Amino acid sequence: MTSTRPDTSAFRIPMSRPSRLVARALLGFLHLSGRLVCRVPIRRFGFERAARLPQSIMVANHHSLIDTPLLFMSVQRRRRDRTATVGGLDYFEARPEHPWHERIFRRGVVWFIRSSMNVMLIDRVGGEYSELDRIDAMIAEGWSLVIFPEATRSRDGRIGRFRHGAAELARRNDLPVVPVRIEGTERILPPGVSWPRSAPLRMVAGEPLHAESDETAAAFTKRLIVAIEGLSTDESRDEADGPIAAVANAESTPLVTERVG
Repeated sequence: MTSTRPDTSAFRIPMSRPSRLVARALLGFLHLSGRLVCRVPIRRFGFERAARLPQSIMVANHHSLIDTPLLFMSVQRRRRDRTATVGGLDYFEARPEHPWHERIFRRGVVWFIRSSMNVMLIDRVGGEYSELDRIDAMIAEGWSLVIFPEATRSRDGRIGRFRHGAAELARRNDLPVVPVRIEGTERILPPGVSWPRSAPLRMVAGEPLHAESDETAAAFTKRLIVAIEGLSTDESRDEADGPIAAVANAESTPLVTERVG
């Protein structure tokens, strides 16, 4: 039987330098204009921790399409050229059954996300471990990663089931994982909404975590969920776009162990 798995070899990163410069200028414009036009105040906390790490994996909960650019823009500017964002090819790929105008649009989107945010498109259909060797090779070259372990956007604002891929990559490559909690994008641009709404947005980066020597990917994934759910911001020290440390033990959605798998 012939394999129907998509060919991801054509979606390598990084893109050419001119392509990255153009796309990142566009990303910066969209980031700034979106904040101004939609009146979205952004507050970031604790990202100085990630900036001190020579290499890491950043994991976050996932509410909205804007989570990816917001998290990538939180990476220290000088490190963005060596930070890859992992995304699913099946979501963005232009397929023959799509109308011609949609195929053109999708190809443009794929160029933009690969050039602006180093999105590494992977085959999610083949299973969460199907492309770990390819990502391992990127890590061996010194790349850091941004991963959304839910692999899809939450439809109800709650944290969904985490896949084990990020934890397994961290475990086998001995990399620290920076847990990030994103709050507000579920109100700004939730699934099914095409124009952003005005709402406050907060992004909190926690203390880097390491997998224990005898810890399984499943067990480490549970710890990552607990860490993300425990992140909040200290209202008394609130400062827009400032590197303020996150504090734990906030009111948050209770842990549901079935979300790990």
